[in-house]
Amino acid sequence: MSENIRLEDLLSFFPEVELPLEVTEDLVMTAETVNKVLPKSILEAYFIKWENNEEIDEFTEFVPILKVAETEEFHAIIYWKGGLMRYEYILVTLDKLGNLISRKPVASTISDGITVKKSVAKIDEDLIIHIMAGESIADGKYDPANSQAFNMEVIHTGDIIFSLGD
Repeated sequence: MSENIRLEDLLSFFPEVELPLEVTEDLVMTAETVNKVLPKSILEAYFIKWENNEEIDEFTEFVPILKVAETEEFHAIIYWKGGLMRYEYILVTLDKLGNLISRKPVASTISDGITVKKSVAKIDEDLIIHIMAGESIADGKYDPANSQAFNMEVIHTGDIIFSLGD
């Protein structure tokens, strides 16, 4: 990471939020009007490395959303990544020195022009993430039978583990 950018600099862009919380597509609209814009130095020091330079082009945007207030042994933040026909809320956990522990998308809207895949999440007080994902045809036809429920959990080490729901 850049010598000039400290972990505290990064975290200052993410307002602390108490759990439980819902992560839906409307969350970014509120964050864009309230949260500060991320400077290029923060993007280069953290986000570009987290993304491994994949799917980042001149159309890619990053918006800081929130920092989970209840974590003690690690930091948990959520940011929004927007690109062409792909919008994702990504949960990142960092150790106390700012090193990446885990990175997972928790909610998204993704389209290939024919189908639209959407997922929303609820993060409860125990850092269990309940995700509901569905798919529809771009013309709006939705089949609830195509929906799936998933669970992820942020464990005490900051690792995000994944499991298929019932």
